[in-house]
Amino acid sequence: MARSRSDEIPLVRVSELQKYFWENDSLLDRLLGDEPVAVRAVDGVSFDIYEGETLGLVGESGCGKSTTGETLLRLQEPTGGAVEFDGQNVYDLEGADLKAFRREAQAVFQDPFSSLDPRMTVGRIVRQPLDIHGVGSKTDRRTKVQDLLERVGLAADHVDRYPHEFSGGQRQRIGIARALALEPEFIVLDEPTSALDVSVQAQVLNLLDDLQDEFGLTYLLISHDLSVIRHVCDRVAVMYLGEIVEIGPSEDIFESPRHPYTEALLESVPRASTEERDRERETISGDVPSPRDPPSGCRFRTRCPKIIPPDDLEITQPEYRAVMTLRERIESRNITLEAVSDEAERSDGDLEVDSMDAFVQGLKTQVLEASLDPRHQEVVDAAIADLAEERWEEAEVRLAEMYASVCEQENPLLTQDDHPAACHLHDPPVIAEHTIENP
Repeated sequence: MARSRSDEIPLVRVSELQKYFWENDSLLDRLLGDEPVAVRAVDGVSFDIYEGETLGLVGESGCGKSTTGETLLRLQEPTGGAVEFDGQNVYDLEGADLKAFRREAQAVFQDPFSSLDPRMTVGRIVRQPLDIHGVGSKTDRRTKVQDLLERVGLAADHVDRYPHEFSGGQRQRIGIARALALEPEFIVLDEPTSALDVSVQAQVLNLLDDLQDEFGLTYLLISHDLSVIRHVCDRVAVMYLGEIVEIGPSEDIFESPRHPYTEALLESVPRASTEERDRERETISGDVPSPRDPPSGCRFRTRCPKIIPPDDLEITQPEYRAVMTLRERIESRNITLEAVSDEAERSDGDLEVDSMDAFVQGLKTQVLEASLDPRHQEVVDAAIADLAEERWEEAEVRLAEMYASVCEQENPLLTQDDHPAACHLHDPPVIAEHTIENP
């Protein structure tokens, strides 16, 4: 288990980092009066990375992992927040100071096929950082390039060959050699093995581990492969929809996850043991929300299997999840009334004779994912009847008044301890009653 870091000064400190991409923000859009729309790729991320450790950053595709790494290195300019490297704010650096930071912080990219210039020899690719920073003489640089190639498992005489002459694993080794050329302290590894065969992945990971010991490197390893993260990382940060939802020692994350999203991610990992073949899996429902319009409160609440109902509400979790899903569909207008109307008109006895009753019954079949206790079914039926009359706002208010969750009212924050999780299950907030406003 990773030791406590409370008394150490981090090499990298990320504080409330934000990176938004803007839509409808061109000159034409402004002339037409269109409002810019923010795509919140990274939205208030904070974590520390300590000297000599490997911090893993995991999450589903599109959660903002790679954008976090690129913005941290200032390959993209941030929208807000700060990144301190060795005590200096990276975003305040200019000129020679920024160039000095570039020497100390490097990256290994995901795709070894596109991250190497096909028109340059391997020797030029690895030597380019040395040329830019004016390190040594021409002879010294060639010698260093040859040494680096040998160190990453290639031959010194490969300097005059081109990237297309190498396999995927060999190209990734070239990328690693390039990242090591300036002898950095810190490297962002962005999915360094995802494009490689499984057998080659292990070789590259072992190489990175050996290089870390030899050169005293600090890593941020970005990956969606939890088996890779567990094998390599000292600590793990779990990311969902632009936010960190849990962070802690690797052993604690994998053995005692605290956030429902982390639990669901770990459940998705295939198990080799036949004893676990029939285990119950707690899968994640629904789709990832858009970063253009993330949910209020906890961003995972629209898919969470453990969303918190009001204190005075007696309801099972499957029932509550079904009601919350219905509410989300109503709020987003993600229900096709026309299709249900057509089905009701075509019915030949399967539905009730009265057209409105048939319509309501068809609508209930379409939008309700679980059977409910009668006292809850009555409220939901009334909301569905509102939908049948296209009274969307009334349906929203009816369900919000009874089923509003603390998870949608307050965004959970990471606490200051060794294994925090941004979840109200562990840190319940004090919320005033009736804080859900009418639409």
